[in-house]
Amino acid sequence: MIYEATSSIESVNELMFSKNSIFRPAIWRANLVENVSGDVLEIGVGEGENLPYYRQARQIWAIEPDVERASKARRIAETLAIPVIIEVAPAEALPYPAQSFDQVVASLVFCSVADQRQALQEIQRVLKPGGVLHMVEHVRPNQPLLAWLFQLITPWWRKVAFNCHLDRPTIEVLRAQGWQVIVHRRIAMVVRMSATMPSV
Repeated sequence: MIYEATSSIESVNELMFSKNSIFRPAIWRANLVENVSGDVLEIGVGEGENLPYYRQARQIWAIEPDVERASKARRIAETLAIPVIIEVAPAEALPYPAQSFDQVVASLVFCSVADQRQALQEIQRVLKPGGVLHMVEHVRPNQPLLAWLFQLITPWWRKVAFNCHLDRPTIEVLRAQGWQVIVHRRIAMVVRMSATMPSV
């Protein structure tokens, strides 16, 4: 299939997570959120693509920097049994008090945020002690040839795909900030992982 990239994040989802993609989005989304419980914050909810897959959450809060996409996510949220509150905000400045959430979810967010480290500091701030960050992200591949290829593609790709980087060392950034990372699945540059901060 030939994909035409557009100037929005939908181009990333279409290429990497379309119905005919090898990444099979329904499975990735379900595996990411279906067992997430308690009070949950989703970073970059987009148009609400993950929302129907939550099963165990008590309540979901979500942020999305784009007003139009947040509006579409609210329409999805209205159809769900789990209460969902969606606000327009960036990942680098979360509008919540410290230690508000049991778990945080980020799906194809850290490949495009302006400041990964600031966003991670904000997530650490709003997570309760022992809370978990669950992620599906584009990261720099382990294989040298693939890493070189995606590094070559990224300057063009980020211009047509809403700042999406296919070569960010997100796992290394997490670990450098003190997060303990577990990789659950990895295909090329797509990784599902969870991260926790060690108890002080």
